[in-house]
Amino acid sequence: MDGHTLVYKIHKGTVAVEDYIVWSHTLLQNNVSSNSLNIIASLAPNHNLFEVEDYFKKALNELQIELPVIEPSSRAYIALLATEILRKENETELFHLAQEIFGIVVNLQYPEDLIEWYNMSEMLDRLNYDTAPLDFTKEDVKAKLKEEARRFLNL
Repeated sequence: MDGHTLVYKIHKGTVAVEDYIVWSHTLLQNNVSSNSLNIIASLAPNHNLFEVEDYFKKALNELQIELPVIEPSSRAYIALLATEILRKENETELFHLAQEIFGIVVNLQYPEDLIEWYNMSEMLDRLNYDTAPLDFTKEDVKAKLKEEARRFLNL
């Protein structure tokens, strides 16, 4: 796990012990090490989150790492979700990933380059709640999601 994804999860309050452990393994694989980082890497996922966060702060200090700010971290997390969109075929999973991206877009206050995710969220809402006939289908939305994911990832 990269630092951006970890920062996003910390900011959203969804970070888990396992996220810190995966982050530490990523750094160790890149030949980055410190006492606290090694401790994090050796912990089990059921370890106390507050203790792990203390080791995390110590590791940042020992390695002189500054955490990235939230917008680049949010965009990095969108990239992770967009990659998942390209891998998935199940419409429920695809639509859930799209709604998660839309939530990030809202938190970033609707940047112009991400506004298409808002439009797709509106389409999903119409699919779920409109009783009037629609000029698009679930398959159209799935195709649009994949197209936007490719665009975001520059593929």
